[in-house]
Amino acid sequence: MKKLFILLTSIAMCYTTYAQKNNLKPKFDERTELLSVVFRLSGAREYQNNSIKMYTDSVDTYFEPFEKHKVVKMAKKLRKMRGVAYDAIMSLAVHISIENGTVLFNKDVTRDNLDGRWGKSLNKFMTHLNDFYKVSNFGTFYQSKREIYGIAEKRFQEISGTINLKWFKQFFGYEPEGEYNVVLSFINMGNYGPKVKDISGKESAYSIICAWKTDSLGYPVYMNAQKHTLVHEFCHSFCNPMGDKFYPEMEDKAKKIYSKVNDIMRRQAYGTAKTMINEILVRASTIRYFEDEGAEPARIESMIKHEKARGFLWIDKLYDALERYSANRDKYSTFEDIMPDIVTLHNSLTVAPMYKEYLNSCPKIVSSSLANGSKDVSTDLKEIIIVYDRPMRSYGITKKGKRPEMKLEWIDNDKTKLRIKVKLESDTRYHMNFHTMFNRDRYGFPMIKDFDLKFSTN
Repeated sequence: MKKLFILLTSIAMCYTTYAQKNNLKPKFDERTELLSVVFRLSGAREYQNNSIKMYTDSVDTYFEPFEKHKVVKMAKKLRKMRGVAYDAIMSLAVHISIENGTVLFNKDVTRDNLDGRWGKSLNKFMTHLNDFYKVSNFGTFYQSKREIYGIAEKRFQEISGTINLKWFKQFFGYEPEGEYNVVLSFINMGNYGPKVKDISGKESAYSIICAWKTDSLGYPVYMNAQKHTLVHEFCHSFCNPMGDKFYPEMEDKAKKIYSKVNDIMRRQAYGTAKTMINEILVRASTIRYFEDEGAEPARIESMIKHEKARGFLWIDKLYDALERYSANRDKYSTFEDIMPDIVTLHNSLTVAPMYKEYLNSCPKIVSSSLANGSKDVSTDLKEIIIVYDRPMRSYGITKKGKRPEMKLEWIDNDKTKLRIKVKLESDTRYHMNFHTMFNRDRYGFPMIKDFDLKFSTN
């Protein structure tokens, strides 16, 4: 066991050898873990991340006796009745404090930035949450995990330490008087960017980051791509207030755009047109960060296309507006100064051509070596060739119907031709459903319609 500890310590230490740009130290937070555990017990799908299995298995085992606690039942009800989910949960987490074994709403902060979905239910929920903390002896569980928390913190600092925090003030024109905080979590399926204002008016920004990868020992590892996520979440603290303030002027056109892409947005947990507006402001600003930090033009173009693939139809036009903003800071001293221009741009958009352009950017399956609806297919058939109309990034066949035993591989380097090696059974009906969201091109554009290949053997 001692040798294992030495090995893990060495691994953790090697993650700190990088050029650090800031003093940003990632950490675990007992408050975010507490709320994550409660909503995991409630069955909230966005808190069912099982990537760090050694951790989540211990969570499930330890807290199983408390899954019928009042706070868990209330969490289920609030999620269903008031939409308390995703970022609303983390919004509360950064507004509470844990003092001497008691969970309280932090007396030193205001409720200005608390997610409104909590409403009048907050006080009752806090009472149940405090009881859960005590009866489950949550603090003891949290402290028992300091080893794995520490390894994760050291590893992620290799990424968080390279963020140029000065950029946020330079770009947005002001800087919160509070702090930037990076919080890690193993339970969250996604990432969140809440902020909190203290009673003196200082605002602190949070970037709450999940984990998806492990090393051979099951400990978390982080990818350089998560630097993008970190910048994205910090941008929320600057962009959301602007989106909220100017949304009434953008609402009519925003709802028309949202009506075209609502399915795509809902898959990303963006349930309203207002949320979509906040997100596109964040995403365009995030791309600006990487350009200002020296990203190549090809990478910037790729980032814009990736965002358009996610349903942000006018991201290229918004990005151009931010280019003008950056080039004319004598005219626009803060991000708020450019917002009237962005509102004018947004309200001048013509939805139909934008959506048509989006549809034309989406991949299609143009042919199959086995015709759809084929009957009496011989069990001697060994492969099926599927051809897409453009280079792809991913493929996927759902369990919508009975699938043959199969192995999939790309035939060509461009990934336009997919070979499916099959082993067929006699007298069987098969249904291979190529789902839109699993079949994406190299920029992330999904197929617009599912492709169903149905056939039966003789």
